[in-house]
Order: sequence, then structure tokens, then C-alpha cells
Amino acid sequence: MKDVQWSFVSFATASFAHLLLRIVLGRSLGPSGLGLYTLVFTIYMFGMQFAAFGIGSALTKYVAQYQDDLPKINEFVSSGILGSMISGSAMGLLLYTLSEIISIHFFHNSEMTNLLKITALCFPFISMQKVVIGTLNGLREMKWYAVVNIFQNVSVLVISIILVLRLNMDVMGAVLGFVIPTILVGMLSLTFIRNFLVRPSKLTSTVLKEISWFGFYVVLANSIGMINTQIDSLLIGHFMDETEVGYYEVAIIFMQGVILLPQALQRVTTPSIATYYGKGDLNKIQQLIKNTMFKSFAITVCISVILAIFGKFLIVMVFKEEFLPAYIPMITLLIGYSIYSTFVSIGGCLASIGKVQIIFKISAVCAALNTILNILLIPRFGLIGAASATSISLLFTTLINMYYVKRYTSKRYAK
Repeated sequence: MKDVQWSFVSFATASFAHLLLRIVLGRSLGPSGLGLYTLVFTIYMFGMQFAAFGIGSALTKYVAQYQDDLPKINEFVSSGILGSMISGSAMGLLLYTLSEIISIHFFHNSEMTNLLKITALCFPFISMQKVVIGTLNGLREMKWYAVVNIFQNVSVLVISIILVLRLNMDVMGAVLGFVIPTILVGMLSLTFIRNFLVRPSKLTSTVLKEISWFGFYVVLANSIGMINTQIDSLLIGHFMDETEVGYYEVAIIFMQGVILLPQALQRVTTPSIATYYGKGDLNKIQQLIKNTMFKSFAITVCISVILAIFGKFLIVMVFKEEFLPAYIPMITLLIGYSIYSTFVSIGGCLASIGKVQIIFKISAVCAALNTILNILLIPRFGLIGAASATSISLLFTTLINMYYVKRYTSKRYAK
């Protein structure tokens, strides 16, 4: 319960900071400014997955699995830092090089070019931070895990508000608001794992290869998985404009409240499942999955009903009346997110038992479906088409993932 509490505090703080910042940006910059910021931040989120190269997730699994073998943990953590520096620098250089192509040729917005170049600077640092929080998660040091995340999100909120409201830097200030804290927290977070860092050895290269191979599938799965929740905003920006993206972002913001608790639960269930799997205790894994999903579903349904009934009032109260076009897409998204959030609570299960190849294949199929549906529906139905495409793909994602979770946590198929 302490782990759940710290995890929940971490995600609650992140979600509150995320919500409050979007409110400030929405009210200060309007739908167009919020939409432009959303597009840049979405690209940052995609790039972040590749910058970290899944090493953080790999360390959560291996550190939890070898929790009684300190020399082994030292090798994994040291290798993870080395790998993250390489992958983060490569991803930053790639985004910097392609920033003009992405801005002008895909989004038809030259203003994005400099914003993306600035964003590229923080990738090496976010990848190191991912290693730190992945290690802390594997060690079940959820208190310090929460501290890193809370400091990151509060810093983003405070610096962004100062730059946007006090210095009137508009969207540029909002982008610097997450770039500057990312760099600072990335460097400072290394102090939490300094005792696990050792000099490179022959074993380090072997361990780096192992976590990189694991991370390769994780990063592809996570990146493709992000398509299920982010491709709609990107394609709205491509087919429509940043103002429509701003409306849609408001609908998405309320969806974050739906998946808040399930995400917090996942940070605890992921290392727990890895530990049980390392001991061969499938019964405890099955019991953990059943109990977690039941509680998550009950809470999610209550939150969804509240949003459906009071959605218009909340949009006007929190943002402004000009954002009311977000209500119908929000109701449509609730259908998919309400079901999907239940799976999110145990979403790290397949990775915890080493089935990363399965995750990749599932994510690829679901992402292809979501992309096709968005391409077909957005030009014809606009924001409602985007929301419908996302809800359908999330429902499909939940069903196919639960099939494989049930299959690979049963004694018949476990290897």
C-alpha cells in the first residue's frame, strides 16, 4: 500500500501539473497556441521513447528480478546509463536535423521549426532520467521514484508559468518550460543511483547488449503504443489546423483523469509481477491481476460517469466557453478510455514476464488500425472522427492484450 500511495502521489502530481499548465496555456494562448504547443510536446513524447530506448523499462524488470544480487544490479545500472547517453544524443541530433521537414512539410507550420530544435536539446537528459526512475521502480524505492517525478513536473509547471505569464514568451516560453527542467532534473537525478555506478568491465558490454535488446522491443512497442493515443492529435494537425488540435487537447486532458489511478497502479504491479515471475509463482500473478483490474474498473466507471454528466460545465469553468467544441469528442473518447484504463493498471505484465516480442506485435497491429481509422474518419468527421477512431482502437487494444496476458500467465503456456 505504501508503494501504491507513493506511485499515486507521483502520478497525481504529474497529472495536476499537466492539467494546471494546460489550463494556463489554454486561457493565455487560446486554442491555436495550445494546439501548437500540443503538437510540439507530442513530438517530444514520441522522441523521448526512442531517446531512452526502453532502457528504463528494461532496468525495472532486471533490477527487480535480480534484487538479491548487488553486483548484477550494478552492472545493469551502469550499462543502462552508458546506453542512455548514446541513444539520447542520437535521437536529439536526429530531431534537430529533421525539425524543418516535420514543421513545414507535414504540419505546414514554419513556426514549429525553432521550437523542435530547442526540444531536441533535452533528449540526452531525459534518457538518463528514464534510467534512474526505471532503477528506482525496480528496487521498489517508490518514495524516491515519486520525488524525481514530482520535482520534474512541478519544475515544468513553475518555469512554464513564469516564462508565459510573467515574461510573455508565449509558445516559446511554454516549450522552454519543459526543456529547461528536463535538462536540470536529468543531471540531478543521477545522484539517486550513484552508489550503483561501477567502472565498465567485460560483463558491462554483455549486460548492455541484453538490456538494449530488451529495450529495442520495449521502445518499439511503447512508441507504437503511443500512436494509439497520440496519432489522432498529429493527424488533426495535418488534416486540419492547430486550433482544432487545441479543442481536442482539452478533451484529452480530461481523459488523463480517467487513467490516473491505473497508471499509478501499473508502476507497482510491473515490478511485483517481475518478482513473482522470477520465483515461478504464477498463482500470485493471477491473483494480483484479478484484484487490481477489478478495483481499477470500479473507480474508472465512477470517474467516467461524473465527466459525462458535468463535462460541459467543467470545460467552461476550467477553460473558457470557446473550448466547448471539445465536449462531444470527450464523450466519444470516454467509451474507449473507460475500458482501456482497466487494462492499463496491469499494462506492464507482458514486459515483466519477458514477452516483449508479443507486446511489439500487438502494438504494431493496434497502431496500424488506429492510423487507418484516423486517416479515414478525420477528413470526413473532424474531431468526432478522431475520437471515434481512438476509442475503437483502444477497445481492440484492450481485448487483444488481455487475451495474451491470460494466456502467458497460465501454467499451461508459461515457460
